[in-house]
Amino acid sequence: MNLRRTDTKSVLQSSFHDPPVPTPPLESKVARHDARQHLQDGRRPLDAWEQYKALNDAMDEIYEVIGISNREARFALVVMGILNAFVVIAASRPEVVGALSGVVRASAAGLLGIYAVTAVYSLFHAIEALRPGQFRPRLDNWATARNDAPIGIRYYEDVIARDALGHRQAWDDVQVDQLNAELAVQHHSLCLKSNVRRAALRRLFAGLRLMTMLVIGLMILFVSAIWL
Repeated sequence: MNLRRTDTKSVLQSSFHDPPVPTPPLESKVARHDARQHLQDGRRPLDAWEQYKALNDAMDEIYEVIGISNREARFALVVMGILNAFVVIAASRPEVVGALSGVVRASAAGLLGIYAVTAVYSLFHAIEALRPGQFRPRLDNWATARNDAPIGIRYYEDVIARDALGHRQAWDDVQVDQLNAELAVQHHSLCLKSNVRRAALRRLFAGLRLMTMLVIGLMILFVSAIWL
């Protein structure tokens, strides 16, 4: 009987003196919940306003790409002007033309002819890279495939097709999905425009490389004719 009383007392004492089981802090629970939420957010589709922000970011990026293409085309035109000035000045000098013999003169004339054709070719593609082109995607099947067809409230040609009151009314009636659809259409058309410009720039710089090599060949001919 005394042994049972002693065991009960020891159990009660041990229960009072045992350290409490630590509970995880609230911050760690919140952090785990946030981690699970972020993992789920990465796999869910964007809502309407997230799409609007992402499409605006994409529009800013493609405008920057088009701006870079414009600067590259202007740089190519500056280099082309320098090369053309060198050829014109060198070919108009009487001491240079008079120093050319028959074979060397024929070779220089051939190089000048190729240079002129290449210069016109490069100028054509420079105009193609800089001209304001129109690339509007076809939306014939949009109304049958989706119910968020663009109503034309951002693109300037659609805007000026209405009067001021009609344009204001269109903004009152537009839904976020329709606005996102119009942003997507504009982004697609700008990507088409950028693709055409990049192709023209590749051909422009290819012609510029050929013009540079032709100028080097002409310079070698002129120097050799004068000094040899």
